[in-house]
Amino acid sequence: MKRVLPFLIVAGLLLLGYLLLPKGGHAFYGTRLLNPKPVDFTLESPEGPVRLSELQGKLVLIFFGYVHCPDVCPTTMLALKRAYEALSPAAQARVQVVFISVDPRRDPPEVADRYAKGFHPSFLGLSGSEEAIRQVAQAFGAYYQVSRYRGPEDYLVDHTATTFVVQGGKLVLLYSPDKVEETDKVVADLKALL
Repeated sequence: MKRVLPFLIVAGLLLLGYLLLPKGGHAFYGTRLLNPKPVDFTLESPEGPVRLSELQGKLVLIFFGYVHCPDVCPTTMLALKRAYEALSPAAQARVQVVFISVDPRRDPPEVADRYAKGFHPSFLGLSGSEEAIRQVAQAFGAYYQVSRYRGPEDYLVDHTATTFVVQGGKLVLLYSPDKVEETDKVVADLKALL
């Protein structure tokens, strides 16, 4: 009996845990924030200022990068394009992908927006002053720094490669570069949020 009792206790605890698990909820693939963080900013598009809160009716996917990025930026933007195009037209109307340049010296609003729209016409590219970009990046916990500087037009920018998902003015979900590549799982998450 002494050997059976620990087994019965463990089995009972496992059963209790299973019974207490929420049923029917979506298990998010991206990193879900338990305490969604309120976020807002205003940056520049070619048509003028864009405030995040103006997009509040939409699910907003934000990626910080730069136009001259040789690797993670185009890869992530292609992944976001695949996920966006896998949504129904009705769902696409409720999603906005935003590319924010962390290289405002080389990427004014026109350049950032042209880059974003090169992946999909509905994507939005934003830029701004170096101070404005720094403040927005800090609000999201995004890091960036110029590296391998060889001249005013020849350098790289190390940066956070996370995709940030904002819903109702709050940061709710994060995707690392490897996770954003899993189109079906990202689409399932987006549908659950919509």
